[in-house]
Amino acid sequence: MLKGKWLTKLFFALLWKPSLWSTSIKQIFILAKSRWLLIPPFLPFPSNDFLEFRIITYQGESGKLPQTDVVIKWLTWVADLEKSKN
Repeated sequence: MLKGKWLTKLFFALLWKPSLWSTSIKQIFILAKSRWLLIPPFLPFPSNDFLEFRIITYQGESGKLPQTDVVIKWLTWVADLEKSKN
């Protein structure tokens, strides 16, 4: 379900936000499907079922991925939440 073009766009958007790098990496592994090291392509992606559920609950349809600026805003919120816990 994750598309290479979308991931590339998100990657380049995150390059300009170094304050979100550690949060992004943490979230990748938090959201990754369990035992991802044993399942090709051996990358920490979320399961398609989980990803579809999150997209439907966010925007009401599963046909398209959220805009990258929305993901950046969400990561900013997560980073702020992490800071408030410390």
